[in-house]
Amino acid sequence: MVFASPSAWAQTGSAGQADFAPGSVCHASASPDETYAAIAADQTRWVCDDRQWPGRAEQILIRFDQRGAEAHELDLILNTRTFAAVNVMALGTHGVAETGFVRWSEVPVTSPVWQTHVAVPSAPGELIAAIARVDGPTLPARLASVELEPASQSAPVASTGQILAAMLCGLLLAPFLFDLGLFRFLRSSFPVYHAAFSLLAVIQTFSVAGLMPLFLTVSRDAQVLIAGLSFDFLVGVSALFAASFIEPDKLDPRGRRVLVGIGLLAGFAGVVRVAFADIYPEPIFHFYYLCYAIFMVGLLVGLSHPLRCGSRATYFLLVSYSPLIAIGFMRILSALTTNFQFVFETIHAQHLALGWQVVVSAFAVADRFMIIKQERDRARTAAQLLERASERDALTGLYNRRIIPERFDQLRTAGFSTLAVIDLDHFKSVNDTYGHSKGDEVLRVVAKALEPNRDTVVIRMGGEEFALLLRGRGALKRAEYRRKAVTKAVAGAMDFDREVTASMGVIKVPGNDRFCASFDELYEHADRLLYEAKAAGRDRTRSERLTAFVPRGRPDRRGANRKAAA
Repeated sequence: MVFASPSAWAQTGSAGQADFAPGSVCHASASPDETYAAIAADQTRWVCDDRQWPGRAEQILIRFDQRGAEAHELDLILNTRTFAAVNVMALGTHGVAETGFVRWSEVPVTSPVWQTHVAVPSAPGELIAAIARVDGPTLPARLASVELEPASQSAPVASTGQILAAMLCGLLLAPFLFDLGLFRFLRSSFPVYHAAFSLLAVIQTFSVAGLMPLFLTVSRDAQVLIAGLSFDFLVGVSALFAASFIEPDKLDPRGRRVLVGIGLLAGFAGVVRVAFADIYPEPIFHFYYLCYAIFMVGLLVGLSHPLRCGSRATYFLLVSYSPLIAIGFMRILSALTTNFQFVFETIHAQHLALGWQVVVSAFAVADRFMIIKQERDRARTAAQLLERASERDALTGLYNRRIIPERFDQLRTAGFSTLAVIDLDHFKSVNDTYGHSKGDEVLRVVAKALEPNRDTVVIRMGGEEFALLLRGRGALKRAEYRRKAVTKAVAGAMDFDREVTASMGVIKVPGNDRFCASFDELYEHADRLLYEAKAAGRDRTRSERLTAFVPRGRPDRRGANRKAAA
């Protein structure tokens, strides 16, 4: 398709032209076989009101009157992709110049990616008007946003807006990587949704800003497809993120279903728009924006209950969503109330809003991580306290007998090769004379005197009997020091008219794996030495260094030792 030849233009003359006001912008419907000369001669064909665009037309002519305007190079800018091709001509005082039809997909990518820039050719003589002939407009009302602007004097590799968009993409990748690491720790779904949202925000910004051709060989149609679907999918994923991120005790089942539903609705609306917009443009765009109106209502409904319940996560989400919600509301309102003639285009604001949402929600994820970590730490501490309480003697705070058999092999490996068993002499008479409360106090003093430390494990075996596991040099000497310290400690703490002494049995076992006696077997041997000390007069120690071990029968020996000690 081409315009009429210059001779045809010349034949119209000034008398054959419609009466256009200086500086006016007018449009007319046309068919492919009509020339501008014929259309320009008919005043009734032209509409100079941007609110009255035709519903359907094979071609649309848009005339920018330039009489009296400052002379400079011009660019025609179409903020829509709902057309097949465009031909731009310049009507001058000495004739006409034209570009010929340029397909939408052949125009170099700009920012935003769906914006089309076509240079207005130099007019012969003084410029009278610039005329765009748009072929195959699928949504003619969107052509109301067509503009004529001074041409750019330079063609940089990347514009300032694209450089800022690239920097924003780098910023948005940081939360994505953080979320992947967080998922390995938490194994929850919300870091996955946030990672997907962050990645889609990068793709959206990268494609809308026209950065793809700088790095990839991708057709313009594919870039617009990626830009459109990435936005719809990231909006949908943001709702799924909210459904998984809000505290379960704050989000009711109905609210969760609403958030999941609007998330799926956003993705569905995007797929329908891509699949059918070129076939049924006006009803599909009505459907698309109506879906987003439902989405925003659903988002507010889904967040209202957890907000009333004081959800910390919901406060973060509302702060992060607010700029994008405001932009979305203005775009929906302007599109539906003006029949798509004026769609609120705020690409740079959208970039910033996406960046704000990703960053604020990343802080929210980090905040949740810290809360979960604190909860786990508290739970772990509580479990450790319970475990410690179950393995500690309530009266003295020492380990109780229950934990030693299961940990004995580990202690042996750690070098605890000396076992001492200590029993207080005539402790029954202390209880009988001074009472059990005084007896308990004596046991607490004894526990402190035995001095557990990194090289000495002290266990209360029961009653007035204690066991020591020692490692390192001088273990026997250190055990004997503790036995004697019992008497001094009790004498210093208690006002008794008699001494409280202790007897002790000590064995030293080889520090090798071939010596495989159990704790109970070694304890039985040390216990026998203890009662030998008692039988010898008490307040003394009996010890042995074992080189081999042969278990003996236990019941008769211990009973006999106790009887002899008595």
